[in-house]
Amino acid sequence: MKLKYFMLLLLPAVLFASGAAEGEGKTDIVPRVINFVIFASILYYLIAKPLKDYFTGRTTEIADRLTSIQDKLKESKDEKEQALQSVKDADVSAVDIIETAKKEAEMLSDKVAQNLKKDLENLQKSHDDRIIVEEKKMSRGVVEEVIESIFDNGKINLKNDDFLNIIKKKVA
Repeated sequence: MKLKYFMLLLLPAVLFASGAAEGEGKTDIVPRVINFVIFASILYYLIAKPLKDYFTGRTTEIADRLTSIQDKLKESKDEKEQALQSVKDADVSAVDIIETAKKEAEMLSDKVAQNLKKDLENLQKSHDDRIIVEEKKMSRGVVEEVIESIFDNGKINLKNDDFLNIIKKKVA
């Protein structure tokens, strides 16, 4: 098959190789054009497929790189959106934490104030009770001293019955 094409390509070269046109005053433009067409055809036949494959491969390679870059760009945009969303979530979370901390601080201060108030009330009550106990002790002590001084000095002569009556009146 290739031999047939090769023979067809050589046929015009053989036909126009005679040089008779130069002597008659004719120009050799037609044979030159035919030779150029044949040369261009052979060149196209030999180079067309590799060139087409090269440019197709190059186009595919560029398209693949462009797709890869677009994918990376999309991934970057997605990551940026996720980061922004994380920042927004962190801001909301921070506000919630601050509000919770303020509420807890208020609750703790109220609890401490209540505990202090109860402690103060308990201290006041125990102080009042202690004062009453001390007053009773002091009054007993004074009464004992007065009674002992009265009985020891012999200034008052009371009989036991009279003394018991006085105590019964005081107790009642």
